[in-house]
Amino acid sequence: MTAATLARLLYLMAPIILAGICNMAYVKLPLHGRLRVPMDGGRRWRDGARIFGDNKTWKGFLGMIAFASVWFSLQAALDATLPGARALSLVPFASFPPRLVPVLGALWGLGYVLAELPNSFMKRRLGVRPGANVPGLRGALFLLIDQGDSVLGCLVALRLFYPYGWRTGLLLLLIGTGVHLAVNAVLYLVGLRKQAA
Repeated sequence: MTAATLARLLYLMAPIILAGICNMAYVKLPLHGRLRVPMDGGRRWRDGARIFGDNKTWKGFLGMIAFASVWFSLQAALDATLPGARALSLVPFASFPPRLVPVLGALWGLGYVLAELPNSFMKRRLGVRPGANVPGLRGALFLLIDQGDSVLGCLVALRLFYPYGWRTGLLLLLIGTGVHLAVNAVLYLVGLRKQAA
């Protein structure tokens, strides 16, 4: 993989990465308190454990969708005005009706948050507390799934506007998971996360 290819893939992922960072800050701010309620409403599954837990809130869910829509729209605006951005972009923004762009961004964000829910559901079934680290091999597996689940969701939604091949998909999965780990470490250092991964 060349440096130019890496730059284009990172630029492709930039809206969803920036949306995730903004959303992490947003959920910490004292705004829209009515949305800071668990998506499962406190309900429990047949095993007696919570469905998703307190960390999966409507504020974070809807925030990610909104921020992805905004950042994707901003990238489309750059594509329309800056030849350098257009040359770097892999997304054919010019072929989309302008009203479709924020919808596609929102669907990208929706792919991100929906893909996180099965992992939260399974961790509750295994008795892992929300936001807790798990030691040993099981912990390493959960860490990989925690960082990769949302990337997979993004890759599914990405095909709506960028029909990549399997090699590009694999590169995006690896780079996206690595970037997710790095961003989480930075957010931990600045106090926006309780743990580094």
